[in-house]
Amino acid sequence: MPEALLEAVALSRRFGGLVAVDAVDFSVRAGAIHGLIGPNGAGKTTLLNLIAAALPASGGALRFRGEDITRWGPARRARAGIRRTFQNLKLFSEMTALQNASLGLHAGTRAGIFAALASTPGQRREEREIAHGARRALEFVGLAAQADVVAAKLPYGHRRLLEIARAIAAQPALLLLDEPAAGLNHTEAANLAGLIGRIQALGITVVLVEHHMDVVMTVCDTITVLDYGRKLAQGTPEEIQRSPEVIEAYLGSAHALA
Repeated sequence: MPEALLEAVALSRRFGGLVAVDAVDFSVRAGAIHGLIGPNGAGKTTLLNLIAAALPASGGALRFRGEDITRWGPARRARAGIRRTFQNLKLFSEMTALQNASLGLHAGTRAGIFAALASTPGQRREEREIAHGARRALEFVGLAAQADVVAAKLPYGHRRLLEIARAIAAQPALLLLDEPAAGLNHTEAANLAGLIGRIQALGITVVLVEHHMDVVMTVCDTITVLDYGRKLAQGTPEEIQRSPEVIEAYLGSAHALA
């Protein structure tokens, strides 16, 4: 079995008297696609925010590649190889697709602000490398022809792909996807499932928060189910679909996981 890339130990997040994530233990195997599912309000996005350091943990620990990263900020985690997308798109609408994708590579640049202002050879070389990496990411998600189109003019499905391109441009070790199929039609969702599989084939580990069960059950190796902030179940897609506790959490309907 591949070793765990990410491990959460009794990870918790409280908002006043509300416990949004309640002492959750789970691990993500290197190279896996690991789904996080649960009813609305189960704590899925909050848990993703804890992994990305968008929120500090109220308790517990988080380890990445065996190292305790609980107190690391988002920039340090990004540099270490953790990247994410957002449930609500966070693109720069007046920037082109290429410019948006390029932003995913700036966290790893070496040239400082003075080098940029002086336009030194090193800085110009980095900018060429960034542009090349961004174009490669756009091509990977199928947006090469839209590189010079401003994000605001892209169809919604393409904007979803652009956010993924920005996240994978730096070739992260761990990619956090927050409801990437939200708002997509059936064909777009099926294409997204194929894209996530190709991302895994690059050697990138994926944590996927998603309500679109066709996507989850198609691409995930392991699924963790949250309910009221607690881990309810974990297993393969087949095991999760047969779990009485999971079916009950989804309003008692077996069709909820079909």
